[in-house]
Amino acid sequence: MIAALLAATEAGRRAVDVSAHLDAATAALWGGSALLVLFFVLRPELWRRLWFTKVDPRPAALTRIAVSLVVLWSLVDLLPYARFLFSDEGLWPTDEARKLYGGRLTELWDPERGFERWFDPLRALLGRSSLLHLRSDPPVVFAHFAAAIASLVAVLVGFRTRASSLVAWFLVNSIYAYSPIFYSGGDTVIRNVLFLGLFVRWGEAYSIDAWRRRRREILTAPALDHLPPLRSIAAWPLRLMMLQLIIIYCATGALKNGITWFDGTALYYALCLDHFYRHPAQIPLNVVLHRIGFLPLLTWMTKLWETLFPFAGIGLALQAFERERGLGLWGDAGRWRRLLSWGCVAGFFAIAAYLGALAALYYYDVEHSPWPSVDALTMARIVQVAALAAPALLVGLYLGLRRWAPRVHAFTLRWLLGRRLWLGFGVAMHVGIDLLMNVGTFVQVMLALYFVWLKGEEVDAIWRFVGTRALAPGEGGAPAPVGWRRWLSAPGRRLRHRTRRPLHVVLHGPSDGAIRRAALLRCWDLCGRLDFAEDPAGDGRLRLRAPGGAVLEGAAAGARLARLLPGLWIFAPLSYVPGVRSIVGALGLRALSQR
Repeated sequence: MIAALLAATEAGRRAVDVSAHLDAATAALWGGSALLVLFFVLRPELWRRLWFTKVDPRPAALTRIAVSLVVLWSLVDLLPYARFLFSDEGLWPTDEARKLYGGRLTELWDPERGFERWFDPLRALLGRSSLLHLRSDPPVVFAHFAAAIASLVAVLVGFRTRASSLVAWFLVNSIYAYSPIFYSGGDTVIRNVLFLGLFVRWGEAYSIDAWRRRRREILTAPALDHLPPLRSIAAWPLRLMMLQLIIIYCATGALKNGITWFDGTALYYALCLDHFYRHPAQIPLNVVLHRIGFLPLLTWMTKLWETLFPFAGIGLALQAFERERGLGLWGDAGRWRRLLSWGCVAGFFAIAAYLGALAALYYYDVEHSPWPSVDALTMARIVQVAALAAPALLVGLYLGLRRWAPRVHAFTLRWLLGRRLWLGFGVAMHVGIDLLMNVGTFVQVMLALYFVWLKGEEVDAIWRFVGTRALAPGEGGAPAPVGWRRWLSAPGRRLRHRTRRPLHVVLHGPSDGAIRRAALLRCWDLCGRLDFAEDPAGDGRLRLRAPGGAVLEGAAAGARLARLLPGLWIFAPLSYVPGVRSIVGALGLRALSQR
């Protein structure tokens, strides 16, 4: 908002002189910031609830895995062009890249004498410079890529996660800082997410670090009466990731103000540009979808969804408030503190309405507007009135529904403000973009951030779903439609009508050591595919009884576990290869700390 108001140009056509309202806008921004600070001074319990609560580590762990895979994909995709983009044999010689993009490095470092003071490297690296600005011959570039990929693999598997996250951020950012010529929106998001990942304890689940800690506690605890729980993590870095996603969507939606977004042709033109479309054969399909009104409708829905995406965060906050209020955990802040804090909120929205009116006054273009009869001053007044009236109407409507229409209120809270709607539409939109348009890794990194919005019990439900199978038509009470209805209803039927897969039984001996080793497998059994039974005749080695009754031992049991336990799924395809199966099984047993 500040950058748009003070420094933007109107669609690149003319500079906008905002000097007439520059001082007033600056004062308004300071006033809004002061009101925001005063609100949390009056309501410190809300600040603590928002940032300093402890949350389940599993959504953060899934985010770590997804982000690591996306960044690995990006680096591997860049490898064929590394010599051209990042080495002194390519587009930019080292001296030229340092001069153009090295920031203060040109002042702090001399090719012959190096750095003058011991802390100058830190000053240089805190700016925009890259290690490759010091030296970028091809062996150094490829060694840099190899180190970055190795650190990302360590983050992926959760090995020394805090240290490897720092190294990965530094090395990947160093690659990006060499030259911005290849950047896309996804690359910028990657850099931001890797930085925020430095503050997330996302190695507390689904990681080698978490496994080693739990294994140590299981094997050394005086009495094993329960599995060591996962340690909760601070919520504030995850909240920042959620805020990052909200800002990206809301900003991109608000900036989609060209005439093509209002007349519904924006997606049609984007899908027909040879720079974006993936398949030339989709051009005739684009024409048909536009003619029948599908693409215009999708264009308007996309802009509306992105602009209003902050309602996803508002809905999450309201759901937490209603949940804690129902449990009696929401304390009474006192009448005067509540009234003053509400006054701060009202003042903040009044200042936001004023700034919105200024933005409309300066940046509203009558010539390219869908409403040519509305001049800039009238549009500014409309924006100001709408910005003041909308929050008041929405708050009044919400309170009215909660008091007089509880069922409608529950529906609004669960669906209209729920993550199913906002994240579900986002998944569908991004998948469609990825199938039809070439936009780099923007789709993948945005979807990776969706895991932050999950709860621990929802992650559990996902794993339980993975551990089930779809019922065949007519099996176990599942409907058995015929003809075309069978094929049309298949996706929904397969999601709704499922049953648990047959269990494999771990046979363990009665000794304390055998029971503890069997307990280790429970840490890996995320999908609930294992059952446990004592075998009095057991000799301490792992034995696994398959659903058909066959008993597997040694490497054969390890190979079967590679297909059952998500942490070993990367080796599952090799467990079907004769000759390699035994190696996979042996490695699996070693990873699981089994004999």
